[in-house]
This record gives sequence, structure tokens and C-alpha cells, in this order.
Amino acid sequence: MKRYRCSCGAELFYENDSCLGCGRDIGFDPELLALFPLDYLPNEGLFKQRGLDTGIIYKACEHEGRESLGCNWLLRQDDAQNQCISCRLTRTIPIQNSEMNLRRWRILESSKRRLVYNLLNHGLTFDSRIDNPEHGLVFDFLEDMRSNPDVDVEQIYTGHKDGVITINAAEADPEFRVSVRESMNERYRTILGHFRHEIGHYYFDKLVMKSDWIKYFIYTFGNPDDDYKFALERYYSNGPRWDWEYYHISAYASMHPLEDWAETWAHYLHMCDTLETAVSFNASNVDLRKDNFDTILSKWQNLTVLMNALNRSVGKPDAYPFVIKKNVIEKLNFVHRVVLGASINNTTSYTL
Repeated sequence: MKRYRCSCGAELFYENDSCLGCGRDIGFDPELLALFPLDYLPNEGLFKQRGLDTGIIYKACEHEGRESLGCNWLLRQDDAQNQCISCRLTRTIPIQNSEMNLRRWRILESSKRRLVYNLLNHGLTFDSRIDNPEHGLVFDFLEDMRSNPDVDVEQIYTGHKDGVITINAAEADPEFRVSVRESMNERYRTILGHFRHEIGHYYFDKLVMKSDWIKYFIYTFGNPDDDYKFALERYYSNGPRWDWEYYHISAYASMHPLEDWAETWAHYLHMCDTLETAVSFNASNVDLRKDNFDTILSKWQNLTVLMNALNRSVGKPDAYPFVIKKNVIEKLNFVHRVVLGASINNTTSYTL
């Protein structure tokens, strides 16, 4: 995430809707990938970037305001939609019959906005359901009986199919995530991680499956047509192979080539977002577009040593509990090449 400042000189924080220094309202332009203070115009509900005459007039997302979702993303004045490009991707939300579910929805949307920022920042395009009714990107935040006795679904599984990303709304509850993480013996489990993993399946379909990349994918990850149901049952019956750490970024990645890809893709986005933040705070120096992957990986490894040392200094577990082996490096490099190739070939930041 890039670092931003207000016209008053104060630090602007990505999730905030007002400057903590001067109190002025701030907004994020997803086309410019910029966060800045706003000047209100005489026309109700319209504003522009403070102190600059760019000619761009904005309106706020329908979900702005702390009584709603607190979305600080902007739309151009002539946009036919009333929701920002992130919020409008959501099709189903948790039943809004409790403060708990509003909180869940807020948390889920906040993580999704960061995901969409990642995609735009990499120049990765996505189609909406309006443009592509069969395979366009859409999100369903669903509940099951474990977290809401008022619904009749026994269990909701987080997953992806044909552009539909389903997230169990209970993942927004820290106690739920910790419980599942412990039961599945995971090192790491976050909402943003879920989003990054599932979007990896979407981009496999979009960028790899029917492209020249597929032969390299099979060589690097394995055959995506391997029996998925059999692999899933085998994994949950027997667990991961004993030497999975030599070949995969996580135990779950060892289940099937498609899950290996999604876990590796998510980890790559994790690396890039963290490195960009570190560069913005002068904690690292790397160019994710121009430097070769060996350089990027070296900078990442140096940064994770610092991250873990800082966490240990305040009595926290390691922020980065992973050790990347040679085979995983090759897979991350493959993802890097696919993402870089897609961003070079794109002429627009997004498609809606």
C-alpha cells in the first residue's frame, strides 16, 4: 500500500474517511490510485480534489459514512452507478438483522477494497456480472447455522466457481478464524488471505487456463484436471504429504494443483502489498515492475526478518511464519511472470 499525505501535512491512512490532522474529508480515486483531501462544491454531494483543478468532479460511494460501511472510495460524477467499483461487486450480504452482521459486512468490504486495490495496482482487469453474466466477478457473503440460527444452511464453504467468490461471513469474527485455524493446523488465516486465494482461482481461469501459460503451469504445479473431489477427500482423510514444505507454500497447497496455484497467488499478492508498504516507509527499496524476481525475493526475505524481529520485540508471534523453499520460489516466480505479463498487456486499469 502506498503512503499518502493530506494538504495539511498529516499522514493519511487508507481506511480513514477524514484526516486525523485537520479533520477534512478524504477520498480514494481507484482510477488514479490516490488518496487525497476533498473540497465540496456548491452542487450537493459533489466535490473535487482539494487545491487542484484537475477537472475531475467526484461523487461519494453509496456506502460512505460511519453509520454505513465507511467506504471512502470515489466515483466520477458521470458514473451511472452509485456504488464504487469495489462495493458494486458484492451481490449478497449477511442478513442485516443485527449489529453483528453490519460489523461483519463492514470488515468484509474493507478487506475486499484492499484486494481490489491490489488488482488495480497490478493492472489486472476484471469483468463485472453486468458485462459478463456467466463468468463475471461477483462476491456472496453468506451465513450458515453455526453463526446464525435464523438461516437454514448447515455449512457455507468459502470458495470460487465461474467468477462467483463465496465467503463465509463468520470469517469476519476473530474467534471463528482462530478456531478454524487451530482445527486445521494452519499457520496463517486472515480475511484478506481468503480474498486473495479465491481471486487466484478467478485469474487462473482468466489468464492461464486457455492461454500459452497452461503448459508451464502443468510443468510447475501439475495437471489442473486431476480429480479434485478425490484429492480433497484424500487430503482431509490423510492430511498433507509429510514433505509438503519442500514443494508448497502451505499444507493446503499440497491438496491439488489448483489450490497450490491459488495459495501461491495469494502469497505473491501478500508479498507485493507488504513490500510496497515497506518502500513507502523507506524500510525497503525495490521496484516490483522492473526488478527481476531474485531481487524482489531477496528484498522480501530481508523485510520478513525485520518484521519477525519487531514482533518478537513486543512479545508477539512471528508476523511471517513461512520458510520459502526452492520449489516454492519457482512457483512464485511463475505467478510473477503471469501477473507482469497481464499488466503489460492491459491498457486500462479495470473493466466494469
